Formats: sequence, C-alpha cells, structure tokens
Amino acid sequence: MAETPFSPEPPSSPEPPFSPEPQESGPSPQAWPTEAAETTPDPVTPQPEPILAGPDPVAEAVAEAPLSEPEPGIIATFEVPPLEGSTEPAAEGGGEFELLLQKIRDWIGSGELQARWQRFRGPLKGLGILIGVVLLLRVYASLIGTLDSLPLVGGLLELVGLIAVTRFSFTRLVRKSDREQVFADWSRRWSDFRGRE
Repeated sequence: MAETPFSPEPPSSPEPPFSPEPQESGPSPQAWPTEAAETTPDPVTPQPEPILAGPDPVAEAVAEAPLSEPEPGIIATFEVPPLEGSTEPAAEGGGEFELLLQKIRDWIGSGELQARWQRFRGPLKGLGILIGVVLLLRVYASLIGTLDSLPLVGGLLELVGLIAVTRFSFTRLVRKSDREQVFADWSRRWSDFRGRE
C-alpha cells in the first residue's frame, strides 16, 4: 500500500501568514497578527487503497492455460529408439546418428545419386567451364593491365608480337604446301576440340 505525502491544510483564517519580507506588489505593507499563523493543522491519516471489484485477468489467464498439455502439432522433443543390434547402451542416446547414417547409406546404395549425377553432369560441366573461362579472362586482364602500367613493357611486347607474326607468315604461309599443312593442322585441332572425327 502506498503512502500519501503529508500535505498540511491551510489555516482556517482567511488572512495570509505573516511574512518578514515586505511585499512590493501591494498598495501598502501591513503587519498581520501572528496568532492565526501559529495554529497547527490536523494530522493526515493515510487512506487504504480501494479494492477493485471484478475478476483478476492475470489470475484467470494462468488458471485457464493447461500446464501439462502442449499445443497440438508442436513437439518439444523427439526421441528415436536405438537401432536393433546397436552396441551403445540405451542410456547414452536414442540412436539418431546411426539412423541418419543408415538413411544416407540407403540413399547412396539406391543408385539415385548416380542417376542425378548422370542427369546434371552436362550442365554442371558447362557451368564449370564457363566459370573457369571467366576467372581466366579476369586474371589475364589484370596481368595485361599490370604489364601495361610498367614503362616500355607494352611497346616491347607489341614489337615481339609483330616479329613473331612476320616470322610465322614468311616460314609457314608463303608456299602452297606449307599453307595446306597449316590449314590441315588447324582443322584437325578444331575437330579434336569439338570431339568429332
């Protein structure tokens, strides 16, 4: 129960209490009698808090909620009995790990994993090649950018490339027999790459 703070009642006389400081707002300062200010107020007795009528909503909610019945459809714990032939005693666990391992072994042994691998092998191989080509191009572009930022290296590499192309052209593309051999070699490499005979 909370206590109310003490608040004295005003004196019964309509006259204000005596103040030793002069009042500046009034028309003329007057001296008030001291007898009226010395009266003591009646003591205040604390009032008991009223009791509200009606049911307590918290007590009703606690009384209505069943403590032993869980919500339907929600399982707090799930226990798996140990497998037959398990070497572990029943007190250590319910055999969940062995059950999981057995399900994985059955799934692998059923051949479904191999069938899925055969079905997705082509697209996965294509995706892997695409990712590899993108990574190779990124590395190649960063390497060329780094070499190009070095002074004189870009110009020297262009000169080396020009010399190599000129030398290949004069040695392999001038005569007709050399050209036919080069084109036959390129077509063989292309058919090997495509996988056709």
